[in-house]
Amino acid sequence: MKINNHELPEAFVEAISKGELKRKIGSWNLIENHDAFGNKLETELGEVFNTFERISKETEKLPIGFEESGDSKDTFEDLMGPGAIPNIHDFSNIICFAISGDGSPFCFDYRNSKKEPSVIWWDDVYWRLVAPDFNSFISLFNIKTNS
Repeated sequence: MKINNHELPEAFVEAISKGELKRKIGSWNLIENHDAFGNKLETELGEVFNTFERISKETEKLPIGFEESGDSKDTFEDLMGPGAIPNIHDFSNIICFAISGDGSPFCFDYRNSKKEPSVIWWDDVYWRLVAPDFNSFISLFNIKTNS
């Protein structure tokens, strides 16, 4: 399945097609408080978008609020933590597929690989890399299907 000319990871497509990432209430918690690289992480997986229409809609509105301000350093470096990546202003290679419990987007980042996107997350004041791929990302959470 393609969104904006990007092939979604096969494991992701399979999981949402089978309804494995559909949750009635609440959020999925991290198994341990770290990302796939061992850096401290405090979040939860609130909602995984389970239709391609919803993924497209959320991806389309993702750039709102992240417009370039003209300042070369839109993010204050002293507030950036582990896994921080440069601000994103061109979202043509970013696909939003989920949100954390507070509504911050989890996205597939195709900027470095068109075949195997990494997973990034908006951590309050900066974008950060949380996993090299979808399988590594989903393994961070205590997922119980159809809970």
